[in-house]
Amino acid sequence: MKHFGIYGYGFPVDEHWLKNPVVKNSILELQNLPLGEAAVFSEKVLARFIEEDQRHGNSRLLDAGNRSLRSFSSGEKRKVLLNYLLQQNPDILIVDSPFDNLDRQSVEELKITLKDISKGTSIIQFFKRKEDLLPIIDKVIRIENEKIGKVYTTEEFIAESASEEIRDQLKSIPPAPGEFKNIPKSLMKLEDVSVKYEDRPILTNISWEVIKGEFWKLTGPNGSGKTTILSMIYGDNPKAYGENVFLFGNRKGSGETVWEIKKKIGYFSPALTELFSRRNTALEMLISGLVDSIGLYQRPTDKQVALAKQWLKTLNLEHRQNKIFIKLPLLEQRLLLIGRAMIKHPPLLILDEPTTALDDESAMKIINLINLIAAESNSAVIYVSHRKEKGLKPDFHFELIPSDKGSVGKIEASGLRSG
Repeated sequence: MKHFGIYGYGFPVDEHWLKNPVVKNSILELQNLPLGEAAVFSEKVLARFIEEDQRHGNSRLLDAGNRSLRSFSSGEKRKVLLNYLLQQNPDILIVDSPFDNLDRQSVEELKITLKDISKGTSIIQFFKRKEDLLPIIDKVIRIENEKIGKVYTTEEFIAESASEEIRDQLKSIPPAPGEFKNIPKSLMKLEDVSVKYEDRPILTNISWEVIKGEFWKLTGPNGSGKTTILSMIYGDNPKAYGENVFLFGNRKGSGETVWEIKKKIGYFSPALTELFSRRNTALEMLISGLVDSIGLYQRPTDKQVALAKQWLKTLNLEHRQNKIFIKLPLLEQRLLLIGRAMIKHPPLLILDEPTTALDDESAMKIINLINLIAAESNSAVIYVSHRKEKGLKPDFHFELIPSDKGSVGKIEASGLRSG
């Protein structure tokens, strides 16, 4: 039984991929695979089942029970999808970036499951991060500029990857356009915060404080409460009211509106990309961060245009100034959205999974930008991720550790930054 890895970015993945004669005839290693049906294990396929569940109130993935597919954790959703696909007895299982958004334990569990499946089914793994390569893979096919490139044995690919060095020349970030007034030293503080959803404890006695200029990494397994904490800080999670949640010196719910709080926080999440459906240019997207709007609806000032152009220079995207944002590659969209979140130099910058679904080189570009922002600004940064990102240089690490009574917090000083 042979198994193949496809390493690259921007290559279409679906059940018809193997039947494409260009692919089949170009890659000799794939020509001896079974000609039967192929099943695809991916986020896109899972999203279709979730939409079906939402539309009809049930999903083919679930045999019985009243529980909605949307209520499952990321790991649980992938398990039920994988079980369903295997029931179809496919000759080939195509897995597309299977470990994105999964915590370490879920990754290890899925690796074990795929290893067991590989004994009777050919597996083709599409992956963007070298560390995700399954040990069962026999050969790796590299995709470059969306075209089929070199074919390696797994050992050759690992050896070449180890010798590659990713470099990224970033310039200094532009200055702040103004100053936020009356910002205290303590930007965010949780004191013995406990949260339950119905009878399920999520957080227990969480105490955490973020000070001006600090760089934090927030981690924890799926379901440990990371999203709950972020929604209490940035969103309008009612669980924050009645708890000791302090933002910019004020207890949450004591007077400031959610929108007044949001003006002091820069925020990025991959889901934000879906909000920007208008045909705004890259330049306009950056300017919109100065006026707190989704898109740009008013004529910008000369100063606003000049500052946005400075950010394009920092991001090495000057040549994209007049390109439509929604048509840009994913990496460039991410860089622009982080620049948009940071353009006012907010007191607090929250970056939720900024490298998810990116390849190694693209992820490193994001990490380099975040390190630069942390080093050259007074903004405090909270970076949220499942991965242990190579090159990230936070000051502190706040880890959520699940327990029967809800997640508890653990704080570590990383010592990665100097000065």
